[in-house]
Amino acid sequence: MPKITKKFICLLLFGFVLWSVVPMLRQSLSMDTQEAIVWGKYCLWGTTKHPPFSGWISYFWYELFGQSDKAMYALSQIFVILGIVYIYRLARCFLSQIAAVAAAALQFGIIYYGFSTPEFNVNVISVGLWPMCAFYFWRGYTQNRWRDWLLFGVLTGLNMLNKYSVAMLLISLGIFVISDRSLIKLIKNIKIYFAAAIAILLLSPHLYWLWQNDFESFNYISSRSHGGNITSLWGHLIYPLKFLMAQILFAAPALLTYGYFYHKNKGLESEDESKNNITSTRFIFCTALIPALIFALVCLISGHAAKSMWGFPCLFMWGTALCYFAPFKTDDKIVNKLQNVMFVWVALFAFAYGTQCVLTTSMRYQTEVRQVAQSFEQKWAEHTAKPLEYVGADVWFGDIMALYASHEIKPMIWMKPQNNPWFNREDFENKGALLIAADDWEYEQYQKMYGAAVSAPQKMTLAFKNYFGKTKEKEVLYGFYEPWEVANAEEK
Repeated sequence: MPKITKKFICLLLFGFVLWSVVPMLRQSLSMDTQEAIVWGKYCLWGTTKHPPFSGWISYFWYELFGQSDKAMYALSQIFVILGIVYIYRLARCFLSQIAAVAAAALQFGIIYYGFSTPEFNVNVISVGLWPMCAFYFWRGYTQNRWRDWLLFGVLTGLNMLNKYSVAMLLISLGIFVISDRSLIKLIKNIKIYFAAAIAILLLSPHLYWLWQNDFESFNYISSRSHGGNITSLWGHLIYPLKFLMAQILFAAPALLTYGYFYHKNKGLESEDESKNNITSTRFIFCTALIPALIFALVCLISGHAAKSMWGFPCLFMWGTALCYFAPFKTDDKIVNKLQNVMFVWVALFAFAYGTQCVLTTSMRYQTEVRQVAQSFEQKWAEHTAKPLEYVGADVWFGDIMALYASHEIKPMIWMKPQNNPWFNREDFENKGALLIAADDWEYEQYQKMYGAAVSAPQKMTLAFKNYFGKTKEKEVLYGFYEPWEVANAEEK
């Protein structure tokens, strides 16, 4: 690996430690993180939202550290640091050593590499896997070594097992190959077929799972893309602009930092010239801009909104693109100053996040998860002597019960079999379930789906207190799914 400066290593360690520790101020893991752990526990080759990789890695890590919530924050940072190291390695293919450090350091000014990372999910994993995939593609493309092509195949497979949106990166790489007039050459290269075979082999069990489960994951993608409320033709224009503007806003600290150093040092010659050539230019342009533009194009054509966080991994080449297309003098002194600024941005982001954790009374941050699970277990015990083995609830409460109850409880998310690949109808009907609903509407949906087998709702008040004693209360509903009670009534 090309040499990395000591200060850059310190920046990496600073970000890793700060973002592994500050989120510990939360009382509860994020919903995405809890959900990923539950997927890993119950789903082998697929979930109703995403492919299985995030579940595998999160559940393994959670068990490895004795089911410690706190350890999950370090797992996020492993992928962030892995991504930035590979961004540096990829930038080094096009830039001088010191300019590559500047390009990689700029990524810390994008909130996807800091403020958003405590929520371990498929997007955080993509931050690490996309740069690795692009790096080995470039090495395979330019050096044509077996090792690089095979690693590209492995990483393509892992990316697809993590989140389908890696298709945006693969399309971008395809556009690069076509623009570089190398498609025929690549088609004739047997090594790319071995890479494709590895990727397909890794993905094939998940594809079989999708077929067995009516491609349920794609229904989730469709539902998430219908989040907008603009139904006129204006939606086709507003949604892509909204998505692209969100990416620029999330990268604003990096862009402002770059703009300052470019203004102060523009027109000065670098000590080590960038490796400019047309192939490099095409590759950087395609990987830096096209993934986000594809998301915007989908919005433009469909008129549906794209979640701004879907752009999470799309910005991995922005620092490199800035330093390549608009270089400024990048000697040791200047880049050290740039890294000092990035230290400040990391600290400010972490301070803002920590402040939010301390001050908020949000249920998502301040839920005493084990206490809540115990309270609901007690309600079941007061109602029946049967063991509690299922809970019907939304993602938040269902996963809390699955992870923090005193014994193993299977969540029945939204009480919909299609949302729960681990569902066993016969066992569920025999054992019944505790029902938890965040509001009246939610509980009414349970009653509509299961009729008289669902008891009348009862109320429980939960309190969420911040570090200064300010408390917010929320009233939730609970009840019981008992199909045998219906059968008893019919017999009478």
